Amino acid sequence: MIQMYEGLDALPKSLRTYGASDYATMEPRHGKKEPDFTEHGVWGVDKIGDLWAIDWWSKQCETDVGIAQFIRLVGLWKPIKWANEGGLIDKAIGPSIRSAMQHAQKFVAIESLPSLDDKAVKLQAFHARATAGTVHFPVKRAWADNCIEQLVKFPGGRWDDKADVCGLIGRMVDQMMDARVPVADRKPLLVPFTEAWLMHGTESEKPKVRFF
Repeated sequence: MIQMYEGLDALPKSLRTYGASDYATMEPRHGKKEPDFTEHGVWGVDKIGDLWAIDWWSKQCETDVGIAQFIRLVGLWKPIKWANEGGLIDKAIGPSIRSAMQHAQKFVAIESLPSLDDKAVKLQAFHARATAGTVHFPVKRAWADNCIEQLVKFPGGRWDDKADVCGLIGRMVDQMMDARVPVADRKPLLVPFTEAWLMHGTESEKPKVRFF
């Protein structure tokens, strides 16, 4: 079940930021009468692994416009990594993306994930997270409402470009061992019989000694 949150002020204080893009050409595809949308989604991963949708950009546009908006989001959010879908489009626009980053001096590591024909498999990792109640979208955001609508209708519906971005972020984070924010408030380990251990609270509060 997807969770909703109230604006950026409600985001967890510590998030690791990531992004994902689904680029489209201006040529209609998949039997549609008009071109697909280029979609950029910015996401945060908190210390327990929950996904938070933070920002989004979407438009039927030429590739250079989509790349310019990608650069803007990279500069704004400073993501750790960004996912694209591999394949012909990635090979065609990859050099342009790298050139744009170099020109703007705004960089992010790009992860090109294998292109998948099976739509259900594409969304499997993200769907599992949403079902577990660990995916959060903001309220009163048209892009969030549209994205949720696509997810509900997937793999049907007129458009699925936003859902494809969700699939990419789910797959990328699922493969990353260090995606979560480290738990900063975890208590340090007390070594038994040291002064710190002896001074730690009452006898009942002392950490139990474990021998290995």
